[in-house]
Amino acid sequence: MSRLIICFLIVVSMISYSYAYPAKPQQDEAFQSSTSTNNKQAELTGGTVPKISKVVDQLLIYANTLQLTDQQKKSLSAIREKYVYPIAKKETDHYIAIMKIRSLMQDPNFDVDQVKKETKILEEIAIEMAYMSIDAMAAIRSIVGIENFKTILSMLGKEGKK
Repeated sequence: MSRLIICFLIVVSMISYSYAYPAKPQQDEAFQSSTSTNNKQAELTGGTVPKISKVVDQLLIYANTLQLTDQQKKSLSAIREKYVYPIAKKETDHYIAIMKIRSLMQDPNFDVDQVKKETKILEEIAIEMAYMSIDAMAAIRSIVGIENFKTILSMLGKEGKK
């Protein structure tokens, strides 16, 4: 149970981080390639902010490596349609909201109310993504069982340390 709580806290902190630090300085390709340390980890995070859809998808990939029944495998296959793809769409909406805020803030005479409105949209999208990821993880846990879910989480944790 403690691993589940830790996983939940990680997901929440990822979303909090993405909301709290939306302004990422632009870097040239030479700098990005020279500072890239782990391509697999960068793919999961999209750079610095974790992409929740890829984390949930990775959980599904790990789940499918376990000894599961055909019914469990069939149930897991429905998770991508129900959660992963919609979360990916929300991630795009989240990024667009960030771009809008950045654009508005470039004007020294920006409209405070408009920026607050866009920030509220950003916040709502982040919360929706968090809820969707929690539901996805709960669905995976329900399908594979607690012990298998612990195994999947440990596999995810090991990947992050590579």
